[in-house]
Amino acid sequence: MLIWICVLVVVLSTTKFEQMTFINAHNNFAGDWFFFGATQLGEGWFWAAVIVIFLFIRYDKALILATSLVVSTIFSSTFKWYFDTLRPIAFFKDLNMNWHYVDGVIVNIHQSFPSGHTTTAFAIFTMLTLFMKNKNWGFLFITLAWLAAYSRCYLFQHFPVDVLGGSAIGTLSSLWVHSWLLKIREKTPKDWHGRSLLRSKRKLPSH
Repeated sequence: MLIWICVLVVVLSTTKFEQMTFINAHNNFAGDWFFFGATQLGEGWFWAAVIVIFLFIRYDKALILATSLVVSTIFSSTFKWYFDTLRPIAFFKDLNMNWHYVDGVIVNIHQSFPSGHTTTAFAIFTMLTLFMKNKNWGFLFITLAWLAAYSRCYLFQHFPVDVLGGSAIGTLSSLWVHSWLLKIREKTPKDWHGRSLLRSKRKLPSH
């Protein structure tokens, strides 16, 4: 919440030009590599890999995680289509600015709000936090989520308002899906809920 408030204050008190000028000016070779890696936390291959891992842990958690990602993606894609806002490279196309771009990154033009990568990262890491008994893991997960979010601005793909929107959609989607599916699981428990690819058969009680 504190990070959300800080980002919201920046969004409301400064212009998009001021925001992106500041972020884009603070770059270096190490940062290019680091944030190129951080943005992978919002890529499809990453969340697909997380779901596959949970298939080896518990089927019900894999289902909950997959549902969260589907729901958050639907919301994110709907907003992208509805608003269809310009991304930084197109928004500032009439300005004679020497923007910094990271080699190997294809910079998109349309559908800037909200950030899909940020939505996915927050959906994943919020759900992982909910899964963990020790909630201190949440500090690590929220850090990874915000690094993925900042990477979208660093790579000149999104504005801060885009990642702010994406973080809210991803977080709220996971909170809602987790609560909804847990209620369903409690009302109609199934044998397969506690199974996994490593525990495909239910253990028989010992005599």
